Amino acid sequence: MALFPFTSHRARMSVIMKEADGTVKLYCKGSDERVMKLLRQTPEEQNSDPIMAETKKYLLAASGRGLRTLCMAMKVFDSEEFAKWKHEMDEVKLVVPANKEEEEDKQKKMNDLIEIAEKDLTYLGCTIVEDKLQENVENTIHNLEKAGIQVWMITGDKMETAESIGYSCKMFTKDDMKVFVIDDKYFDKQLNVVRESEIMKDLKEELEVKSSLKKGMLITGTLVEHLVNSPVTRELFITFAKKCSGVVCCRTTATQKATVVKAMKDACPNEITLSIGDGGNDVPMINEAHVGIGIYGKEGMQAAQAADYAIGEFQCLWNLLMIHGRLSYLRISELILYFFYKNVVFTLPQLYYGFFCAFSGQTFYDDWYITTYNLFFTSIPLLFKGLFEHDLHHIQDRKLPLNNIYPFLYLCGQRNQVFNVRGIVTWFGYGIVHSLVAFFLPYFFLRYGVVSNKGDNVDMWFMSITSFTSVIVIVTLKMFTFERLFNWISGFGFVVISFGLYIAVQWISHASTFFVSYNTVGTVYKSPLYYACVVLCALLTFTIDHFIQIWEFHIVQNTSNFCRLWSVTYDPGDYEGNSYKMQMLKIIDLKHRDQPLPALSTPQGSMQLSR
Repeated sequence: MALFPFTSHRARMSVIMKEADGTVKLYCKGSDERVMKLLRQTPEEQNSDPIMAETKKYLLAASGRGLRTLCMAMKVFDSEEFAKWKHEMDEVKLVVPANKEEEEDKQKKMNDLIEIAEKDLTYLGCTIVEDKLQENVENTIHNLEKAGIQVWMITGDKMETAESIGYSCKMFTKDDMKVFVIDDKYFDKQLNVVRESEIMKDLKEELEVKSSLKKGMLITGTLVEHLVNSPVTRELFITFAKKCSGVVCCRTTATQKATVVKAMKDACPNEITLSIGDGGNDVPMINEAHVGIGIYGKEGMQAAQAADYAIGEFQCLWNLLMIHGRLSYLRISELILYFFYKNVVFTLPQLYYGFFCAFSGQTFYDDWYITTYNLFFTSIPLLFKGLFEHDLHHIQDRKLPLNNIYPFLYLCGQRNQVFNVRGIVTWFGYGIVHSLVAFFLPYFFLRYGVVSNKGDNVDMWFMSITSFTSVIVIVTLKMFTFERLFNWISGFGFVVISFGLYIAVQWISHASTFFVSYNTVGTVYKSPLYYACVVLCALLTFTIDHFIQIWEFHIVQNTSNFCRLWSVTYDPGDYEGNSYKMQMLKIIDLKHRDQPLPALSTPQGSMQLSR
C-alpha cells in the first residue's frame, strides 16, 4: 500500500502492507541506532527490559567485530488512524509545485507524514551480516600511504563497526598509533550544541604532544560536518587531520560525505582529492572530488556511472594510480616539454636568417616543410612516445618487487618533478643551443663550399634543406636520449615513418613546381658536404646531450633511475644486496621529500647519512 525507500538521511526503509484479514501493518528495517529511537519503549524502558538489554549487548559485540547490523520493527495500524494518514498523504501527493520552494515544502510534508507513520514501533529482531573486505584492500591502502597519499574512510556504519574496519584495513594500527576519538561525549544533548571549547582543547593537547606514535582520528559524521563548517574550529581541526596517518568518519550521510571532501578541497587548494565508492550514497562525494572513481558492485551502478573512472575492485586503484596515473604524468609532461623544445629548434633559425636577409620577410624554409614539420616529421615519434613510454615496465620488469617499489616512484607527480619551471627553462635552453647549431654550423660550413664537380656553389635552398635536415635529425636524436623504452614500435615510428616521410617529401619537392625548393634536392643529395654537415650537427648535439643524460642518471639520481639500474642487476637470490638497495631507494625518496635521513645498514656496518 505504501513504500518508503531507503535514504542515507533516514538510514531505514519501510513498507505498509494489508493482510488478508484487512489488518494494515508497517514493517521497518534499518540501522539499529535509528530503529531503536522509533520503538514504543523509551530508552530507560529498553535498558530495563532484559531482552532488549541483551539485544543491545549482542549488537555492540557484533559491531566490534566489524559486522553490519540491522534491526527490524513493526506496527499495526488502527483502521481509522490509517485512513486519516492515507488521506493526508494523498492530498500532499496531489499538489503540483509551481516553484522550487513549493517543491521543497511538499517534500517536507511527505517526510513529516512518514515520520508519523514510523512512530511507536514494536521490536521484532535483528540481522547481522558479514561484509567482507575485498582482496588486497589493506595492502592497497598501505601502499597509498607509503606513496604519501593521505587516506580517509568515510562510511555510514556505526562507530564500533567503522573502528573495527579501520583496524582490519590497516588504517589504524594498535602498536604504533594513537587514535583520537571525537564522538558524542563532545555533544551536549540537553542544549543540543557541540562543546567546541573542549574539542579545541583536546586537539591542541594532541598536537603539542611529541611522540613517535603515529596519529589517527575516529569521528562521527555530525561532528565532522560541524567542525569543518565552524569558523572557530575549522582551521585547528584540518591542521590536526592533515597530521593523521588515517582518518575514519562514521555515521555519515551522503551530504556529509560531500561536505568533508569539499572542506578538504577548500583547505588545501594545492592538493588533489580523489573519492572512491560503490554505492548510490557515495555519488555526492564522487562528484565533489577532483577525481571520482566508482566500483562496479552489488550495490548498483550509480557510483560507476557518476564517476570519472570505473573499476571492478578496490585493489585496481593501485594499478590506476601507481602505474597508469604516474605514467600518464610522465608522458604528458615530457610530451609538452618536448613539443615546445622541437618548435624552438625549428623556429629560431628563421629568426637568425632574418639578420642575413634584412628582415625582408623571406622564409628560411620551404612553406611545405614548415607545414609538414609538426604534422608528420616530428609528431609521429612523439605520438609513439606518448602512447608506449615506460621507465619501469610492469610486465617486462616483473622480477623486481614492484609492489614495494612503485609507491616510492609516485613522488615525481606529487612534487611535480618533471613539468616545472626548472624543466621548462632547461628544455628551452636545449632548444636555443640546438637551434644555434642547426643554423650557424651549416652557415659557416657551407659558406664558401663547392657542392659538385661542376663547380656549383651553395645557394639559399641548399643551406635551407641542410639546416632543416639537421633540425629533424637533432630533435629525433634528442628524443632518443631521454626515451626509456625501446622496441620495434618506437623504432618504426622514429626511423621508418619520420625519416621515411621526410625523404619522400624531399623528393616530391624536387619534382614538383609547387615547392620553392624545386629541382634542388638532387644536387643536395650528391654533395658530400650535405652529409658531413648533418652528421657533424648530430654528433655535436647528441654527444653533449648524452653526457648530460649520463650525469643526471648516475650522479643526480632519482628513484626512477635507481630502479632502472637495479632492474638490470637484480638477483632474486641476493637477499642482502636487495635489502641494501631497498634501503637506498627509501633514502632517495626521503631525500626528495626533504625528510630526515635514517641510518643505512650495510654489510660493513651502519652509517648515518647526510645531505
